[in-house]
Amino acid sequence: MMSMKLKTAAALVAALFSLNASADFLRAEAGIGAFNAAPGGTFEDKSGAPSFDLKDDLGIDTENDFYVWAYVKHPVPVIPNVRLEYLNLTHNPDGASSFNVSELDGILYYNILDDTFFVTVDIGLDVKYVTSDSKGFDDSETLALAYARARVEPLDSLGLETLVKVTNYQDNKGYDFRIKADYTLTSLPVVQPGLEIGYRIHKVQYAIGDYINKGEYTGVYGGLMLRF
Repeated sequence: MMSMKLKTAAALVAALFSLNASADFLRAEAGIGAFNAAPGGTFEDKSGAPSFDLKDDLGIDTENDFYVWAYVKHPVPVIPNVRLEYLNLTHNPDGASSFNVSELDGILYYNILDDTFFVTVDIGLDVKYVTSDSKGFDDSETLALAYARARVEPLDSLGLETLVKVTNYQDNKGYDFRIKADYTLTSLPVVQPGLEIGYRIHKVQYAIGDYINKGEYTGVYGGLMLRF
């Protein structure tokens, strides 16, 4: 009789744990902000002709560039989670639209750890669509990158996070490294606003016709977040 009661209690605890886990796993977040990007790099001619330096020749300087991101995490283990990102790099040193690169990222990822002892680890694949309009060089390219993210939450409201993307094949090379801290008002119901601030090193190389764009952008970023 006692054994049956223990089994029943264990089953109820397991069921409650399962429900709580599913609730925790179902989450959506979004963020929007500015990236204070200091540019560097070149446009190089594949034929060996002189290259264009983004800063010295095109006069590109540090500006605040727009970014937005969002992700949805669900409780179904087989189906990957989804994260979307958009970054617009527009620098106009002479008042005209002389440099414009936009990047749209679609990321499919799995949770390796999900708030296990305050630690979350994601790995996945990022498909990046890049469009460029810079001094007459108009083109687009699709890149595939490995994706990893690690997060520690020592407090419910405070998070420390690093995110890395890497690619290296043919003329397409690069990485995107970010480290940030964020604070969320977790005491609020339903929608929880927050702030994030971090540092980003974004380096990408890809072919545009007869040229290779080697761009590097580094700087502080910060913005607003919403957690659902």
